[in-house]
Amino acid sequence: MSRYIRVIYAPLVGVRVSNQELLDAIALRLEALEVDDTERKALLDFVRLLLIGHRTRYTQSDRFLWMDRFADHAVAFAGAIEESINAIAQQIEAAPPGHPFDAVFGVSSEGLLLPGIAERAARRLGSLVGRTGTQMDLGNGGCTASMRAIQLVNNLGPEMRNVLVLVMEPTSTLIDPKSTDRSNWQGICTFGDGAAGVWISDEPGEGALALGKLSSWRGDATELIRWDWGSDYYRFGIAGLEQFEGQVRRQVLQAMTELQVEKDPDAAWAIHPAGIMLLLSLAKKLGLARSALEPSISHFRLCSNMSSVSILHILKNVIGCARSGQPIRWLSMGAGFHVTCGGGVRV
Repeated sequence: MSRYIRVIYAPLVGVRVSNQELLDAIALRLEALEVDDTERKALLDFVRLLLIGHRTRYTQSDRFLWMDRFADHAVAFAGAIEESINAIAQQIEAAPPGHPFDAVFGVSSEGLLLPGIAERAARRLGSLVGRTGTQMDLGNGGCTASMRAIQLVNNLGPEMRNVLVLVMEPTSTLIDPKSTDRSNWQGICTFGDGAAGVWISDEPGEGALALGKLSSWRGDATELIRWDWGSDYYRFGIAGLEQFEGQVRRQVLQAMTELQVEKDPDAAWAIHPAGIMLLLSLAKKLGLARSALEPSISHFRLCSNMSSVSILHILKNVIGCARSGQPIRWLSMGAGFHVTCGGGVRV
């Protein structure tokens, strides 16, 4: 059976924070860190290097650099989820589907809630979610979780006619402000908070994307990107910080060979890499002009890396700019180490 991405809901939630504003806030927080001046200066210099350039991100917790109890992180996560659900629900209610959703899936890698994201969203959306509909959360998938969730939905039975996937990644809740570990600070400087939703249907509609082949690949670097235990909560972790970019590049290139990701000169591309330099490298391999990368680059400058939310924001832009009948492709990568790819045709 055919399935279509009918709508991608991509609200911008939280407060927009520039690189300079984040650097100033981190510098103030490091002043309170109980370390010697040499280590404090070295850590601030490391952060300053990560925040070079004009880039922003959205942050849903205004005190995220001062959380020092497990409860602080958990409350911040719960608050961000509620804010994200409301933002997406408002967009759905502005143009509701003709039939209730048969299933709602919640996706996040930053925390846990009971009731979960799907149940909370179903309650918020009321009659737009069927009483007998399936509600389930999918956790801990990293930056490819959203696209792997779509791959899962694409393989469901025909009784699931309208499915809503909600992706919420409040990454700021993972900061350990009392840690001097470099990967902890690289995480908070790289990521921003974000949310998105996808309505997938068995019926086409204006501006929809007819889904084609969707694939994913898992490499051997399962510990490359992970959550470590912090002072009070879990936090960003990277295995082998010095070799990180090289390992990521090798995994991605191997995946592209295994998945047979090839040049498609007529396609519009949505690419979510682990950095701008890797993005440029992948573009060269795929024979893409810099102009074809603009949706990915513009998103990164505005929102930084919003984990598995980013590819959906980029894809929404690409679909909106594509012409009817144009092929659309995507490539995403993240913890696991997973690489996902897929495509479709703009209706």
